[in-house]
Amino acid sequence: MYSHASALKTLFNLCDNLKALINQSEDQQRQSTLKGQQLYNLGEFAQAKNYLTIGACAGNADAQYALAEVIRGKHTPLHEDAKDWYALAAAQGHVYALMRLGDAASIKTATAVAQASVDRKEASGMLLMYELTLDLAWLKKAADAGSLEGQYILADKYDRDRTLLPDDNERRTAIDGLLKKAAEGGLSKAMFWYANRQPISRDLPVRRQWVEKRAHLNDVNGVLDYGFILSGMYENDEGVDEEYGFERDVVKGYGLVWLVVESTRELSRHATARAFLSELATEMTETQISAAKDFAQQWTQAHVPMSQYRLSYNDIN
Repeated sequence: MYSHASALKTLFNLCDNLKALINQSEDQQRQSTLKGQQLYNLGEFAQAKNYLTIGACAGNADAQYALAEVIRGKHTPLHEDAKDWYALAAAQGHVYALMRLGDAASIKTATAVAQASVDRKEASGMLLMYELTLDLAWLKKAADAGSLEGQYILADKYDRDRTLLPDDNERRTAIDGLLKKAAEGGLSKAMFWYANRQPISRDLPVRRQWVEKRAHLNDVNGVLDYGFILSGMYENDEGVDEEYGFERDVVKGYGLVWLVVESTRELSRHATARAFLSELATEMTETQISAAKDFAQQWTQAHVPMSQYRLSYNDIN
């Protein structure tokens, strides 16, 4: 009897240990997937790849799609490895993966998903229908229904193809209206474009508000721009910022530029930011630099992870 109880105790302990190991493994997989997704959003594809592979192999459709996107960015035409990951994500109903595959069966399934969304009067479904058909009528419907990305993409269409709105005043008004809606809705790309169009670009108090809003979204380019501005990049010989009207704050400025430099490697402006930081450091004391790095850590804790906030599917900048 004693032997039986002892064996059961050993078995129960073994089961508990196995459960703990499984939970630990699943937690590590979730953490790796999250880390990979954050790096992917930031545009750090080389770093993201290994983390995403863990999540993709575990069956996470978003990780599979992101991994395929990383591979797609390096190969033309579409690489077989990317197709394989898209196919796995598509098998779980990932609509963008279906669209990337582009074969007749995948497009048919994606169209059904988009149509179901349209039937529910969802702006996201209308945008999907545009991406599937490239029919401008769907893009206009998506924009009218409140799709921020739809508004931004339509503004881009009007800007690039002037035949769509031949009248200059009508085109300018339409673009400004679309960008204003998207910016006020929280789309970082729209904030940047809208704030740099006249007359907003001459209204310094309003322009400053958009700079700060974009930075506080933790758009990596917005953070870098804010850091450059606060560091005095746009000051004239008299020390006046004529572009934005910000007061110089070298500690915060250095801290934000340092944060971007430390967080990125693949950012197109990384080398420029690093060179700017080195030059700025020659004007600062060790105490100021230490305070700047402390500020950067506080910023990180107070904001969501930095991102490039790329569009969900469309490749326009």
